[in-house]
Amino acid sequence: MRSLFSSCIRFARSRMAPDREDSSSQLTWDSALMLLGNGFISFLFLLFHVLSGRLLDGESYAEVVAMIGLLNVLNVPAGVIQLTISRYVAELGWKDDNRTWLWIVVNGMRTVTRWGLPALLLWGLLSFPLQQQMDVQSITSLWMCGLAAFVFLYTPILGGALQGRHLFGWFILSGLGVGLSRLLFAGTVLPLKQGAPGMLFAVAASFAVGLVISWLPLRSSGNKEALPSPDLDVAEIRRYFLGVLLGQGALYLLIHADLIFMPRLLEGEALDAYSKAATVARIVFFLPLPIMIAMFPRAVVSQKPSILLIPVLGTLVAALGAALVMNVIPELFMGLIYGEATELQVKLVRVYAWAAIPFALNSILSPYLWARREVGLTLLLLPVTALYVALLWMRSWTAEELIRLVFLAGLVSFALLLCFTWRSLASSKQS
Repeated sequence: MRSLFSSCIRFARSRMAPDREDSSSQLTWDSALMLLGNGFISFLFLLFHVLSGRLLDGESYAEVVAMIGLLNVLNVPAGVIQLTISRYVAELGWKDDNRTWLWIVVNGMRTVTRWGLPALLLWGLLSFPLQQQMDVQSITSLWMCGLAAFVFLYTPILGGALQGRHLFGWFILSGLGVGLSRLLFAGTVLPLKQGAPGMLFAVAASFAVGLVISWLPLRSSGNKEALPSPDLDVAEIRRYFLGVLLGQGALYLLIHADLIFMPRLLEGEALDAYSKAATVARIVFFLPLPIMIAMFPRAVVSQKPSILLIPVLGTLVAALGAALVMNVIPELFMGLIYGEATELQVKLVRVYAWAAIPFALNSILSPYLWARREVGLTLLLLPVTALYVALLWMRSWTAEELIRLVFLAGLVSFALLLCFTWRSLASSKQS
């Protein structure tokens, strides 16, 4: 184990030097590196679901899936923090203004503490009415979900700095720490029969491990005092953050609303099958996330069309390939993960895999727009999200109808983002 950890450290250090190049070959290399590393990390996260799905009863596992879906929405601010930090670290690092980007990172940690603790207390109070609305068995599950969201708020600040400085080796190492520790903590709490709350505690604790690993390469970054540049417009950073927060929130609700409302909309065999099938099929739109991480800091400082074209093509190929494989051998995926493959589960996996493709492409187009400061355009997704959530809330849906609605929401949002991206590329070409 010590030898494996040492090898990981040497690999991460080999990727420590910030790369000022934005060539297509370097982007392709970093995208491939992130895909392979994130593939192994995703495998570790999948093993967490293997443990949960096999050793928890159906209702407890469905609660874990629903809480993780809710956690993903609660983590929208964290994702926006990472995008914001990465964007300004990339720009300032390109200008060799190390003191300013260090100040942004340090100030970001302080701000998260100042606002995060009251938000955590408020979440604890809101959990009581929310438990009834979501039909959650244990109030502790909601508390653990809030704790995980609070801990995770710190990690994207450091992760955004790693991303903005192109330190992708350390970025991968941090993810490996989260995945491995989550399995370790899950294996510890499962024998204690703590059910869904115990598994969600394992999630929160694993985020803390990732935070420590992300901090290691930045603790003495340049040994420079963190000072803001006189030219730094803090108000502009806040406006950027709020704009991305609203746009990201709209997209994340589109992606995760079906899982959040799943316990309310389905029951019995349909609930069990949908939670498991959706978890497996969602691999399709998580595939491009490492490609986006490699693309984003380059899009901040470069207007080359290849910065977008290569990630979009890579995402499309990966998503189509994954959906095709899931349609050919869905029983294998379900059997390996959950030890079973019922007829309904297989049917839902096949349909959901295709429905997830538009969301996979959205995860590339939206960050590109944010990298190019086209924040206002993505806010036009808010009405689409509001209509989608209203449709989920206002009527009953079967599992098959719910997947069709997911696909429709993804397709409409993709069409809008594609129009916005085309407009951005056209304006960049003219300038």
